[in-house]
Amino acid sequence: MTTTAEDPFPQTTTPDAPVIDVELGGAVRPRRAERSHGFGEPRRTKVTIRRFGLVSVFRYSLLFSFCMMLVFWLALLIIFLVLQAAGVTDTMAQWIGCLVKPDQGTYRCTPAIIDGTKIFTWLFFVGCVFALVWTALSVFIALLYNLISDIVGGVEVTLSERHRG
Repeated sequence: MTTTAEDPFPQTTTPDAPVIDVELGGAVRPRRAERSHGFGEPRRTKVTIRRFGLVSVFRYSLLFSFCMMLVFWLALLIIFLVLQAAGVTDTMAQWIGCLVKPDQGTYRCTPAIIDGTKIFTWLFFVGCVFALVWTALSVFIALLYNLISDIVGGVEVTLSERHRG
């Protein structure tokens, strides 16, 4: 026996009418504001943001923070490779070697070893940990917002169409 499921959110709006997709409520047609200034006025509606989905915040924050970590990691890698090609890292290794073992004299300093592979492997793992910490902090802030908005009532945002002219 085949049953057809009715669309729980039937399209009763015109194709150009704005529709706000609410996470738990489905498609909701916004209320139109009173048009007091004439025909060319853009439509406006007020929306109250009462809750954030914690799973959505977790997914977005994890992806965003990991991507930002990769951007910073790659930028540092490029800077390191440019400095290494210019010979700056060799000079720094010599200076560090003289600072660490000054008893040999400045002319007989043994240069320190700057291993870029080790440095950037550790930087990658530390960046991943910071991305996880940032994600946990974002989810905690969203949870606090949800708790506070239950008391206060949320944040009201006014949405309006762009004027087509």
